[in-house]
Amino acid sequence: MSSTPSFRATYRLQLNRDFTFAHAEALIPYLSDLGISHVYLSPILMARPGSTHGYDTVDHARINPELGNLAAFRSLAARMQAANMGLLVDFVPNHMGVGGAHNGLWLDVLKHGQDSKYAEWFDIDWSRKLLVPFLGKTYAEALAAGDIVLKSDSDGFAIWANDNEKLPLRPEDERTLNDHYGTPEAAIAALTGSALDALIQRQHWRLAHHAVAADEINYRRFFINSDLGGIRIDRPDVFDHAHQLIFQLVEEGLIQGLRIDHVDGLLDPKGYVETLQAKTPRPIYLLIEKILAPHERLRPDWPVDGTTGYEFGAQLTRLLVPATAETALSATYEDFVGPVLAPQDQEYLCKLRVMDNELAAELSALAKHLSAVAWSHGETHDLTENGLRKAIREVIAHLTVYRTYIDDSGATPRDRREIGLALAKARRAKPHFTPALFDFIEELLGGHLGAEYDPRLIRTAIGKFQQYSGPVMAKGLEDTALYRHHRLIALNEVGAHPERFSISVAAFQDANQRRLADSPDAMLTTSTHDTKRGEDLRAIVGAIAEHPAEWDRAVKAWRDMLPAEAIHANDLYLFFQLLLGGWPAFGEPEDFATRIKGAMEKSLREAREHTDWGVNNTGYESRVADFIDAALSNSAFMARFQQDREPFLATGLRKGLVQAALKLTVPGMPDTYRGAEDWEQSFVDPDNRRPVDFVALAQRLANPQGSRDDKLILTQKLLQLRQRFPDLFARGSCQPLDAAPGTIAFQREYGGNALLVVANLAANGPMTLPPNLGDWTDVLADTNGSDALRTLFVGYRQN
Repeated sequence: MSSTPSFRATYRLQLNRDFTFAHAEALIPYLSDLGISHVYLSPILMARPGSTHGYDTVDHARINPELGNLAAFRSLAARMQAANMGLLVDFVPNHMGVGGAHNGLWLDVLKHGQDSKYAEWFDIDWSRKLLVPFLGKTYAEALAAGDIVLKSDSDGFAIWANDNEKLPLRPEDERTLNDHYGTPEAAIAALTGSALDALIQRQHWRLAHHAVAADEINYRRFFINSDLGGIRIDRPDVFDHAHQLIFQLVEEGLIQGLRIDHVDGLLDPKGYVETLQAKTPRPIYLLIEKILAPHERLRPDWPVDGTTGYEFGAQLTRLLVPATAETALSATYEDFVGPVLAPQDQEYLCKLRVMDNELAAELSALAKHLSAVAWSHGETHDLTENGLRKAIREVIAHLTVYRTYIDDSGATPRDRREIGLALAKARRAKPHFTPALFDFIEELLGGHLGAEYDPRLIRTAIGKFQQYSGPVMAKGLEDTALYRHHRLIALNEVGAHPERFSISVAAFQDANQRRLADSPDAMLTTSTHDTKRGEDLRAIVGAIAEHPAEWDRAVKAWRDMLPAEAIHANDLYLFFQLLLGGWPAFGEPEDFATRIKGAMEKSLREAREHTDWGVNNTGYESRVADFIDAALSNSAFMARFQQDREPFLATGLRKGLVQAALKLTVPGMPDTYRGAEDWEQSFVDPDNRRPVDFVALAQRLANPQGSRDDKLILTQKLLQLRQRFPDLFARGSCQPLDAAPGTIAFQREYGGNALLVVANLAANGPMTLPPNLGDWTDVLADTNGSDALRTLFVGYRQN
């Protein structure tokens, strides 16, 4: 698809109350000088007060006032256009921020229940009261402690919990209180203790401890986040309401592109993007956040420009990791931590675990929908709800993609293959399950149930299945299994599978050619607000694969210098890799102990082995924190670490330059995450959302010096080259060239202009140009960079 103006290269900014539209506007000269075509903004609509990310929209009709007002946004857009730049904006159609006191739609549902005009806007099971699981104590404890009180404001009476959760009363109860007590003050004074409890029990909602959600949540949410409630964007009235302001800004020409968050959460992703394209008042550049399995490709019939590029980042990381190191690194890992589960087995067990715990309520709800279909015809009336729950649990655990896309036209051949593979594995894993359970699921998902079955129930059950499998994959693989398997943590990223250790140059080149043919404008990313580690942290850790013997010696020596018995060996192995990749390559570490302790604590809780988010093992977490403090203050250990680190760092920085160069030259539209034009060694969020010193970056860019500024130099040079030859990069061919072993080389041509890229992928050694290629202008000549830039050659010929 084409879009106007042309998207050449984006720059992602994370907006919040400390980084507003005005701050973004002040960056325009710097970003223009860097060579950016569009600024890529995190969500801009009104979110909950204090939101650090903006994905918790509470009002689709308002700009987030913490970022600025509509005039400030128009000013930003106008300044961007004056600099010949544009805007790409993140939009969230799957969910809204719920709870708190600022989402008027949610408050109306709480007040009126099923009679609310917004009751069907959210995905709520109204067979019982709406659960609001926002207490930090049990309901009884909170009530006794006075954390739950009655208040009155201009909207009427409401129960307030913890001073921030507003829960409006039913209108009939408000009338009763006004009639009986006369004044709000009298009612509030009278209603405490058991009287207050009796009032609460009459409401449309049930207030509970947050842990209750895992077993009893009855509204669709974003993964396991109960404060992000799913909305029915498939309804025309919800669609029109949610897009009203965004479409206004598109119509005014202020926004040229949209990034659609978590498209797999929607009931009908394809239908949504089709509706979006049909209703947008102007043509837009459209990206979807879609995590593709390694064997999966974006659906060709979806009217989008591409994905947000997680799959590219996974491919690029693996290109830089030599396959020859896999055996040695596997041996070192097992020798260090003991027997290790295969990554695929760990993924399977973690998906089962999350379905039995954090996502148990959704699994039970899915089983009810399946049994409703089965019981609508006598032939399958004997299938039990519990049996169907166990069978679908097993099928989902074996599904290798986030979800399928069965719609009213039925399952595609691709969907049937994925379902058939998962069913075959499930049957082998559970041969004692009644075969009829798997037969029924196969017929249901494959569209083979007879006309005797209720089609409405079938559509609902399939929709719930497809909206459930994605959260299971995300929480089971990304947020649990990837925090358990630490053979080489550079491989553990969103959209990546750690069992896939490396890819060949030929495979990477083939992926680039497919992208050029299928989605030439797809985004290319190496760091995002969601990545678990910054791109250069990954490059440095990935360099372990170039020095496996040195790593084996170093990691065991480090262990022997520290009181390693304080923490589990697998957690220690993770810590050593985080330390290796995260210790700043240049300059002094700032607040490093706090940062790495935060990353370790989050990693331990996500792994759900020795501690958890729900029930914190504070004793173990404290031991890990104390161990880190002791390690970082141990001068002998740190001296040995700095010495051992040198080959990994040198190789990692070379790899980081290759990574940046390839992202900026292969087919696709590259994005730079805020600050990642410099060395990006962040840990997992919130660490990767720390403030960026843009003043210092601008000063260094104006006068770059030596190896510290290599990546800045490279990024600017290549972005400016894209600016000079936009058609060459957007539509130019991408022809692989024969090159020396350990080297990638390709040539791009369009309209008589040509680009040559050659990169040495090895740990060291010179870059050798393929023979007989003629004369080229060297883009990186005459810079103030270091010899590390000689790892690369980027040249062009002009018509």
